[in-house]
Amino acid sequence: MRPGFPIALCALLLASTVSSTFAADIEPAVAQVQALDSSLLKAMKSGPSASTTERYRKLEPVIEQVFALPLMTQLSVGPSWSSFKPQQQKALVAAFSRYTIANYAHNFDSFNGQKFDVDENVVNRGPEKIVRARLERPNDAPVSFLYRMRDVNGAWKVIDVYFNGVSQLILHRTEYAEAIASGGPPALIDHLTKVSDGLMK
Repeated sequence: MRPGFPIALCALLLASTVSSTFAADIEPAVAQVQALDSSLLKAMKSGPSASTTERYRKLEPVIEQVFALPLMTQLSVGPSWSSFKPQQQKALVAAFSRYTIANYAHNFDSFNGQKFDVDENVVNRGPEKIVRARLERPNDAPVSFLYRMRDVNGAWKVIDVYFNGVSQLILHRTEYAEAIASGGPPALIDHLTKVSDGLMK
């Protein structure tokens, strides 16, 4: 250290270097889940002061960043996806995306001391990664989340979420198959729109 170099500045630079090193070491898939959980926590803390629409707008960019919404739509629909017209596929992605964001905006609406814990030990399963997290609740049992993630255009994104061990993808596929059987893509789009409208009230 050269003479006269401010000790406080040295400490600040050292702290910045250490922080950057730790940030660089975080698994990208974990960083995605942490970004989601941080945004959900902010939405929860806004409580009754924010409407569902306001929470939706704040969560929308993060969910679009973290979730592979087009791929999730395709996987949720299943094999019949390839038989849909391009405009039907586009409309379904939009309807599914709105439903996904509305679902989070509706359910993460209050804060009572909860906190998220994300396990930084990622499980590798072939081309996919599994990230585990928990929502700790002071007066209730914790909720476990398991995020199944895949590299989509160079970024790790969620393709399925397990809530307390239950795959949302499997639930969606069963539910959506019934709608498609009753009236094809238009029926599923209508179903998703009605559910989203209910969540946004």
